[in-house]
Amino acid sequence: MVKTNIKLDNYVVLDIENPNTKADSICSIAFIQVEDENIIDKKYVLINPEDRFDDINMRVNKITPNMVKDSITFDVFWKDNKDIIENSIIVGHAIKYDLSVISKTLMKYNIVVPTLKVVCTRKLAQKYLNISHYKLDQVCDYLNIDLEQHHNALCDTTASLEIFKYINDKYGLDENDIEDYNYMESRNRSTGTKKVYSNDTRGLQNLKRIIESIMMDSKIELDEINELHEWLDSNTQLIGNYPFDKIYSIVKKVLEDGIVSSNEYDELMNVFNDFINPIKEEKRNDSMDFQDKIFCLTGSFDSGSKDSIEEKIIEKGGICGKSVTSKTDYLIVGGAGSDTWKFGNYGGKVQKAMELKEKGKNIEIISESDFLKQLEVLNG
Repeated sequence: MVKTNIKLDNYVVLDIENPNTKADSICSIAFIQVEDENIIDKKYVLINPEDRFDDINMRVNKITPNMVKDSITFDVFWKDNKDIIENSIIVGHAIKYDLSVISKTLMKYNIVVPTLKVVCTRKLAQKYLNISHYKLDQVCDYLNIDLEQHHNALCDTTASLEIFKYINDKYGLDENDIEDYNYMESRNRSTGTKKVYSNDTRGLQNLKRIIESIMMDSKIELDEINELHEWLDSNTQLIGNYPFDKIYSIVKKVLEDGIVSSNEYDELMNVFNDFINPIKEEKRNDSMDFQDKIFCLTGSFDSGSKDSIEEKIIEKGGICGKSVTSKTDYLIVGGAGSDTWKFGNYGGKVQKAMELKEKGKNIEIISESDFLKQLEVLNG
């Protein structure tokens, strides 16, 4: 391929990590500033997102609430570094995603969202490299770039820099490779992409956030139960939606005498934990029974497509269903998450499975990783 007429010597490479699946807050950020082809600044900063942490994100980026509890918030980081970011061409892999999260985070702090000039290394790879897939790790494999700590922001930033340097040096850039990006403008141009939730679903999402806040320190205080009770009383339109009814009933029972007994406390802890994290890693002593058992899959899977997972189940004698019913034996939940899941960590199929379990049906909710461990056991 013939070289083009632009070669960037000054730019900033950037990457962020999220604490949860909402993609509107940040728990770490890294950037590398390059001038005259030399690195003049390199930063990796843990950020207190002032937001919830989801298990899927913690598994991926290895950042926990405890690690960032004393860290700066993003508005402080932005105040110290905005000039560098706003006055540079920003380079990154699928960089518009990172900038959309930054923009939504700035909006939370009532900070003006800037228009930035950006270069996406994923787009450059698609344009100049002849490979089948263009995720960061796949491009790094193709170019023999070290990516030992994928989803560590600084490691990913460094890898993106190496991809950019390779393409910038070998091919140069076209003018079209440098784009203007403004989150508000891109959102206004988009149509039909925003997920619209029902009032009931939004109510259950709010309930989940309240209970996550209560459970943040792994204990439940009486004043927290009282505040939760007030919220439940003012949202009785959610009656009939699992698990609202169950939580409402237990909270009312606990507050009848104003004293939380040890049994009541344990019951609250169990119900709250099941609500915010129903998919637990099981330490099974027995192997999973596949023969003639009915499986259902939900979410996106790290280990492959749903079709490939269903093939593994059928090979072992299992039956795959498309929905959760009273006859379902196992619900397998993909580890990659899905932004359409009702409660952030899980969605309609898990909700249905929880309702059936509550009614005494023998259905197991199993994580993808636990499912794969069971396959390994069966395969010897």
